[in-house]
Amino acid sequence: MFHLSKTVTSSTKSRSIANGAKVMGTSFFHLADNETTTKRNHHAVTVQLDYYMSPQFAGVAAALVEDTYAKKGLDKIEFLPICPVGLEQENVRIHQNNHESAVTVGTVEQNIFSPTLERNPHLKTTAIAAMFAKSPLCIASLPSAENSDGLSFSPDLIGAHDDTVELLSRIFPEHGVVGSPRPTKVTDLLEGRLGAIQAYTTTETPTLRMKLGEEAKVVELEGYGGTKLGYSQVVFAADECLEDDRKDILAAFCEATFEGWSKVISNPQDAVSMVREAKKMTQLDDESNDHWFDSDKFELEMVQRCSEYVKGTLSKSGNYGVIDASRWGEANDWLLEKETKPDFGFDGTVWK
Repeated sequence: MFHLSKTVTSSTKSRSIANGAKVMGTSFFHLADNETTTKRNHHAVTVQLDYYMSPQFAGVAAALVEDTYAKKGLDKIEFLPICPVGLEQENVRIHQNNHESAVTVGTVEQNIFSPTLERNPHLKTTAIAAMFAKSPLCIASLPSAENSDGLSFSPDLIGAHDDTVELLSRIFPEHGVVGSPRPTKVTDLLEGRLGAIQAYTTTETPTLRMKLGEEAKVVELEGYGGTKLGYSQVVFAADECLEDDRKDILAAFCEATFEGWSKVISNPQDAVSMVREAKKMTQLDDESNDHWFDSDKFELEMVQRCSEYVKGTLSKSGNYGVIDASRWGEANDWLLEKETKPDFGFDGTVWK
């Protein structure tokens, strides 16, 4: 654990600000008591989330609201602006290159992380933990959709996020797959422009049920036809951060995050309130899309569904978020369509 220095960041580019204010597009949180000084704050972590602050990051929200990061010695947490899908590793690399002594982490699904790293090894990013034991990725269609080839959705177009079109085309070669904007895909399905959409069992499927009054048809992709997507909400870091004392900072970040998830699992109702508070703190709240159902019941269900995925990451040591190396490797072999090194893109020594 680190000593909590009572400092503020002071330079021509950043200054002490109230929680949640933005400087140069980044949300800054000073988690220690502030006292004017010129000492630089070294115990900071910069985070690139792959989605807005929401129940899928309830553990992060809990750690922020309850000052768990500060209690672990992390004086400041910074959040980069939400980026287009698939660019999380690139954004982490850019930030790390521009701030050589920084500790920069991100989140993304393994089915995006590993192929991206394979194509672009210069991104130099390594997975260290994962919030979800498996991917909640699925295909959703209307209850009235006709069956085709044994599938639970019609043979019309499948709408997918741009970074997932190639993956879904591989899983469903007999179906057309097109890029579909994340903010409007549910409407595109409901209005018949798409026969099915990329969805998540934690978000779109309960949204569709609440809008339709009945369950949508859902095909979960993990295990379908041998599909192995691996972990979801993978926590990864720039490779440099695995060196020197920054590795300890990464471990402290994971410890705080997964203690947050433990509290979420124990009390999901309180977690709903903490996610809402974290949205205000981070200003990472832009739910101007059609797959978000604005209700207390929906947000509680999301928290509970996400918690079930987190429970699967519990290790023998009693920690949530631990990646099993063999499962990681098996998913990589499927995703990359070749035998990979067991530790490709993964370091299991940070969090175990």
